[in-house]
Amino acid sequence: MLIVQLKPKKETPIIKGHPWVFSGAVDKVQGSPEETSLCRVLDARGRFICQGFYNPYSQIAIRVLTRGREAVDRAFFSKRIHDALRMRKSLISPDTTCFRLIHGEGDGLPGLTVDIYDTVLVMQFISTGVEEYKEDIVSIFRELYPRHAIHERSDVKSRAAEGLRPVSGPLSGSIDKGGVHVQESGIPFVVDVLTGDRTGFYLDHRDNRLKLRRMAAGKTVLDLFSYTGAYAVNALKGGAKSAVSVDSSSTAQAMMKRNMEISQISPFVWRHVRDDVFRFLQDDRSRYDIIVCDPPSSLKDEDFEKVMSLAMERLSPSGLLFAVSYLGSQFTTLDFYRAIHFSAEKASRNVRLVEPLYEGHDFPVLPTHPQGIHLFGHILYAD
Repeated sequence: MLIVQLKPKKETPIIKGHPWVFSGAVDKVQGSPEETSLCRVLDARGRFICQGFYNPYSQIAIRVLTRGREAVDRAFFSKRIHDALRMRKSLISPDTTCFRLIHGEGDGLPGLTVDIYDTVLVMQFISTGVEEYKEDIVSIFRELYPRHAIHERSDVKSRAAEGLRPVSGPLSGSIDKGGVHVQESGIPFVVDVLTGDRTGFYLDHRDNRLKLRRMAAGKTVLDLFSYTGAYAVNALKGGAKSAVSVDSSSTAQAMMKRNMEISQISPFVWRHVRDDVFRFLQDDRSRYDIIVCDPPSSLKDEDFEKVMSLAMERLSPSGLLFAVSYLGSQFTTLDFYRAIHFSAEKASRNVRLVEPLYEGHDFPVLPTHPQGIHLFGHILYAD
């Protein structure tokens, strides 16, 4: 085990509950990080603070595992995993067969993501620490879900910051290339867990899609950056008069059509437009009662403002805009509110915040770690 000593007064955030130690707080390291990432963290006076995963190549130098001195072994990970599953069983509705089982720091397993899609588990090992214990972690899930296929999708960009190469492939069992059939809040979907965005489906939007379903009766709906069409399906299942989905991807278009078909959505009430969202909004002259605008996280701040402004222009009087963003060091909640304000001014619309939009119950966040909140948005009412 490594011994990592911090600089004077740098232990305060950890003592207060933050799960990360940044590289600038590290004073010295005893041991070889090439042999193990598991470390014991000490303050400047040599007093024990916690145990965690150390990575000398990452800005997040230490990811806290435990503030106790217990052994970090297979039994340790087994307990954390069982605790996470117990929480999901108490929170997830039985009419949902796809959700997040393990959510990194929120479940005390930093760098690990595990999503379940009916009879398939999809794993992401994002930190060097969980990568080191991959064999134990996978074996625990094999015991818990012996009939499930397990697939790795550690092909995310954040692995590069940890000095890890992208990895994707089967860990156990086989998966139908035609997609995995799941249910979300009682609605069937087909998910491409092999090559789809993230682990195949934007699970963190589940509760927000359900909010749309409950508001959509008799409304005309526009779903921008629609991907699998899950928002539009929910709107139409909620009694929407019609829905239009806009996405530039041909792959997304094919998946959308499949999801509409298995939900028996009539082509007379749903239309898909394969186009650039900005171009569509500039050319389209229709008005919509509800618009969902969920742009990719890679969108620049000025483009976020632009697309929100264009969406507001297409809203009917007394319309609702589901404005969604992804937070990070370069885009905060304050940036979101500022962008919405400027967008409304540009569109000459008077908007009000009606209801916040967050990730679902299966995406827990520590109260001391607001950086763990990624999805953020608001339902806006426009006069």
